[in-house]
Amino acid sequence: MLTPTLNHRQSGFTLIEIMVVVIIIGIMSVAVVSSLTGNNDREARLQASRFMAVVNEVRDEAIIVGDNFRLIVDDNAGSYRFESVRSQASSAGDALFKNRFVGEKVELDWQVFEVLDDGDIEQNVLISSLGEITPFEARFEGTELSYVVVVNEEGQLERLDKKGVSI
Repeated sequence: MLTPTLNHRQSGFTLIEIMVVVIIIGIMSVAVVSSLTGNNDREARLQASRFMAVVNEVRDEAIIVGDNFRLIVDDNAGSYRFESVRSQASSAGDALFKNRFVGEKVELDWQVFEVLDDGDIEQNVLISSLGEITPFEARFEGTELSYVVVVNEEGQLERLDKKGVSI
């Protein structure tokens, strides 16, 4: 008579399988942390580019309508806006002159090199109807990188990296 052989197989995970899973989880967590850090820097670059585009649009608007505009930055709130020097009514309904926020991920640091004495507004930049802009520096800081928007010697806006090189 044949005797049945019992096939005993142990169930569970081997040490190698557990180590592979731990390594995969570690790699994924490093990727998530680095992508979160990169998003803040990417957002800072985006906000600096958006800021330059809006300032250039307002400069064009100043030339077209023959009005001077004031750029007002509230670095505590992380926002900026434009208003007409002549009258608030002309630009009140225009989307170009709305209050813009840079977001929580980006820190806005601001410096004006020629401060205009205009009542209770400490720092403002004048964008004249001739296309001239008061010299300033706006720094958009992410987690590791910062982008600086300045008015260069030719009176044009320029975006610099943290080493001062034009981007």
